[in-house]
Amino acid sequence: MKTKNKIYIIFLGAPGSGKGTQADMLGEYLNIPVISPGELLRHEIETKSLLGRSIKKKLSKGQLVANDIVEKIIDKRISKKDTQNGFILDGYPRRLKQASLLKDRLKKITSQNSVLVIDIIIRDKVIKERVTGRRVCDCGATYHLVNNPPKKKDVCDLCGLKLYQRDDDKHNVIADRLKHFHARVRKINKYLEKYYKIVKINGELSIKDTKNEIIKIVKNEIE
Repeated sequence: MKTKNKIYIIFLGAPGSGKGTQADMLGEYLNIPVISPGELLRHEIETKSLLGRSIKKKLSKGQLVANDIVEKIIDKRISKKDTQNGFILDGYPRRLKQASLLKDRLKKITSQNSVLVIDIIIRDKVIKERVTGRRVCDCGATYHLVNNPPKKKDVCDLCGLKLYQRDDDKHNVIADRLKHFHARVRKINKYLEKYYKIVKINGELSIKDTKNEIIKIVKNEIE
């Protein structure tokens, strides 16, 4: 679906809430790019740049990357031509200062009515079950020990490489990440609701049902 009007969507939700999956599907549906600071940062890690090595140390401990680094890579990505009809932000903003900077960026390129915030709500218990069971492969494939296991234990169905658990998916790390997330999410939501419409989505529905709910809401906004 190609949008007639520009639309800028901000996905919020705890780590493991499924916002990345939903953002990717919505981006494909609307034919606009999905911008994820996490993916941009991981690209730096994969290229083993000096910046990437520094980022890796922080992420492995569940820590947030320095704000100036995140802002730099966000600005670089937003300036590309494929964002001219809008974009989707996945996992940003994560700090109150980032929310303020984002508001200033959006003010320069669109009206408040063209921005929609989607907040995916899910209990911590469910998040921990989802995240700690996740396994990934270097080819990009993702599995879950219960919900989407590989055909052969610890081996990728697609390429045969050994699967592994990301450092930031381990139980002690996700517990710490959730603690920090809840400490700041209220402030961010309170700030964003001053300027944009926020809709809350039940993230404990099936992936398909969650997708349908989101698409229904977005279609009402752009049509």
